[in-house]
Amino acid sequence: ATAGLCSIGVTSAFTGIATTYGPPDGESPQGGNCAMMKWLPLAPQFHVAINDNQYDTGANCGRCVSVTCVDARCQSKRTVLGQVMDRCPECSQGDLDMSLPMFQQVTGFTTDRLAISWEFVDCPVTDGVQVCAKDGSSIHWLYVQPGNTLNGVKSMRINGGDAPLFGSAYYFMSTVLGTVDLSQTQVEMTSHSGQTIKATVALVANQCTQISQQFSGVGGGQPSPPATPSPPTQAPVTQPPPTTQSPPPTQPPSTTSPPTQAPVTLPPPTQPSPTTTPSTTEVPTTSSTDYSTTNYSSTNYSTTNYSSTYYSSTDYSSTDY
Repeated sequence: ATAGLCSIGVTSAFTGIATTYGPPDGESPQGGNCAMMKWLPLAPQFHVAINDNQYDTGANCGRCVSVTCVDARCQSKRTVLGQVMDRCPECSQGDLDMSLPMFQQVTGFTTDRLAISWEFVDCPVTDGVQVCAKDGSSIHWLYVQPGNTLNGVKSMRINGGDAPLFGSAYYFMSTVLGTVDLSQTQVEMTSHSGQTIKATVALVANQCTQISQQFSGVGGGQPSPPATPSPPTQAPVTQPPPTTQSPPPTQPPSTTSPPTQAPVTLPPPTQPSPTTTPSTTEVPTTSSTDYSTTNYSSTNYSTTNYSSTYYSSTDYSSTDY
């Protein structure tokens, strides 16, 4: 069952400095401090490392931010959506270190330190929340991570007990151990906007289980997410599959039997008993057909390689919904 407790709050915009990190095409966000097991499709190219203060012991991991450059030098004034996947220890309050493709879309630069304005917004998720169990989890040791959430999970209870954040990664640690099997795990998740979801989940170590519930949109006067350009991802070019010709029909070998000649009887000259000599019947010869196999060539598919811009790591600030 889902119970929504919508808090009345005011969304704040944060200001800080944007920097960039990572390769030009982006990278898997799994290696960041958040250690997310599930992320949005845009996250490999559009992710951020939030400053240490607003990392908030990992509580803002997985949330979405909309970022706009407000620096006079910026060549772009686009508002771009990204997902919090990492922490920037050296960044100050309000700073964000962005992946290079995101930094380039926000600023028009490939490197620099530029002033930005940003805020937390709802993520463009589909389907229900993903409840993930860390590798090694069991009835005796359980770390749980929520994913695919609309506006993040700020706190959690597991099997009726408090579940504090791990801190160095985005996991909630169960304090009720040795009594509840993973297949009957009870979770109670509270979002940053104050809504609560309760569910019983069949967890499996190192896997995510999707539930039917999802948090609803932001309330209490908080704005909807601004329009964000989609990542510059081109659809891969797909060539038609190779045409497979059917092998030639197989005809049964034809068997030719030679005609059987009637025995030739010679009349006796003057002997008392005639001698009959039958002719020998030849064994039929069978000719076998040689079949050739058609060799098929498979078509090679080309996948479009996307180029991404390098991001500078900027920290995100957390807003309560």
